[in-house]
Amino acid sequence: IFILRKYINHSIYFEKKRYINLERLYLLFVDLKMKTFLYYIWNFWCYSIMSFIFIVSAFIGLLLSFISHNLFSFFTFYLAKVITFFLGVKTTIYGDFPIRENESYIYIANHASYLDPVFTTYLIKNKHKYLGKAEILNWPIFGFVVKNYVVAVKRELKQSRSQSMDLMKQNLLDGFSIVLYPEGGWKDETQQHPYDIKPNKILNQFRNGAFRLSIDSQKKIIPISLCNIQEIHSSNTMMFKPGQVIIRIHKPIDPKDYSLTDEGIKALNEKCYSIIYKDLIKYDNRKKRI
Repeated sequence: IFILRKYINHSIYFEKKRYINLERLYLLFVDLKMKTFLYYIWNFWCYSIMSFIFIVSAFIGLLLSFISHNLFSFFTFYLAKVITFFLGVKTTIYGDFPIRENESYIYIANHASYLDPVFTTYLIKNKHKYLGKAEILNWPIFGFVVKNYVVAVKRELKQSRSQSMDLMKQNLLDGFSIVLYPEGGWKDETQQHPYDIKPNKILNQFRNGAFRLSIDSQKKIIPISLCNIQEIHSSNTMMFKPGQVIIRIHKPIDPKDYSLTDEGIKALNEKCYSIIYKDLIKYDNRKKRI
């Protein structure tokens, strides 16, 4: 009788344990399905609000572009804040913000997401232009609105690259700042990089154009570290997530100590690369510890 009772109690224990495990599995499944559902709802909201903001701001931006370059830049400065608010992004900025200096600069930043221009615009009140691929000028409405604020380049054509350098230099002399992403596009293992430095998942080696332009025009470079924007919007999945973005604006680097030679350009390139890379690797290590 004792053994039989023990066997029955043992069986009940395991049946109860199995029931509890199945219940936990079911709750986990429900929780996962709910999170997935909310994730898609959130992305529907993000794309809807982005489309609405784009349509409304396109006409306002077009009007302001005919009135004043400074007014257009002032408008996009606050527009970027509206966009980040509706995307559920908290922005933490270290350094001189907002950048108010009247002098024209060359701003460089790492490039990991389609949202990168939103966050660099978020930082700059004064008039500035982006170096961008020529294809964006063919985009409906958007291309027409930004055509006066983008120095277009066909990266595969040497002549186009040369012309874009001349245009950027002239714009700097005319009082515009220039914003570039010297990685030259998404991280791609097949890309060829200067100095035989292989790409890595943190930061691809920089192209030389920004640094040649800085030395040639004698305009200072301001490096900007965008630490985790790819976690807010992935260029692979094209999906949004709310969260925090950490940005560091570094002090201007004067090109007067660098010569317009391969050695001088390389030295300035590596200095700027090192500044941004240290921020990115520091954030990456902190995230791993968490």
